Amino acid sequence: MKKILRRPRLRSLLAATAVAGGLVLTMATPAQADYTSPIYPTLKACNDARPKYYSSWTVPQQCHKMYDWKGEKVVGYAFLVKTRY
Repeated sequence: MKKILRRPRLRSLLAATAVAGGLVLTMATPAQADYTSPIYPTLKACNDARPKYYSSWTVPQQCHKMYDWKGEKVVGYAFLVKTRY
């Protein structure tokens, strides 16, 4: 290891790698679990599925209507699963 540190190119490469690794670790954001559940055909089915998404990391929100791409027809119900902080 002592001989490697005497070589200027390898020493600068090692320093650059350490700085880059530190930047990656400090600038990384924590993982988020915010996502939308599958679409359920009825409000009852949606409400029945919500307890499955409770955990120490996540909590489900209320069910809401999901519309088609035109925004005219209700195609089902879904809920948002949020990360606990």
